[in-house]
Amino acid sequence: MIYGVTFDLWLTLVGELDGGSQSLDRNLLRSELTQKKLLEYNEDISLGTIKKCFKATATKINSQHNLGIDMNYFDRVGQALSLMSPGIINRIGMDAVKDIGILIDSAFLEIPPYVYDDSIPVLKEIKNLGFKIGLISNTGLTSPETYKQWFVSENILDYFSAITFSNEKCLAKPAKRIFLETLQVMNVKTNNCMHIGDNLLTDILGANQIGMVTTWISGLDDRDPIVSPDYSISQLSEFPDIVRKWKEKSLI
Repeated sequence: MIYGVTFDLWLTLVGELDGGSQSLDRNLLRSELTQKKLLEYNEDISLGTIKKCFKATATKINSQHNLGIDMNYFDRVGQALSLMSPGIINRIGMDAVKDIGILIDSAFLEIPPYVYDDSIPVLKEIKNLGFKIGLISNTGLTSPETYKQWFVSENILDYFSAITFSNEKCLAKPAKRIFLETLQVMNVKTNNCMHIGDNLLTDILGANQIGMVTTWISGLDDRDPIVSPDYSISQLSEFPDIVRKWKEKSLI
């Protein structure tokens, strides 16, 4: 029988060095790079406006994620640019939008998030226990290709037998399909797979509604649970013991 574990990414395996929900330094850098590139196309937009529109786009992304919706990375970049100046895409063209998307990605690589100290040891232990490992991540203004490039640099890419990013599928947690398609790639049945994450809506409800077992990393989401997780932990290092107990219980 094949068993699997799928991980959320943000606030489960990685976070920001400054402890916030978004890196202020990265947001500033991508705004500065965008402003400089737009000036090449005679689009003079203030840094304050660019920062404000990126923030509004992040808010839009989060609200759409909660509805199970996302869009292609470069389309999302275009959406942000259109907030900065209506009609800008028609003026600068899609090639320029892609160039700006590449610059935004470069800011991520220059000021990346932090892989938690427990993440690689936990991934290694879960793999050594014989589980297939997947990743299901709702993503903001970073392309799937850049995430994978960064995973390689952090030596974590090879732990995953399936990686699903919301802006690659144009589909986000808690939508059932993003979980089902990931498990299909892993060749693992829903009742033989556990999902771990910090978000009660996107992670716990999302996985629970297709029959997956769930583990919630508590303390980061203070809303009233829509559905109760099967297991709760306060830190990632506790997770391998949960996985062992769950497998032993399922074999009885």
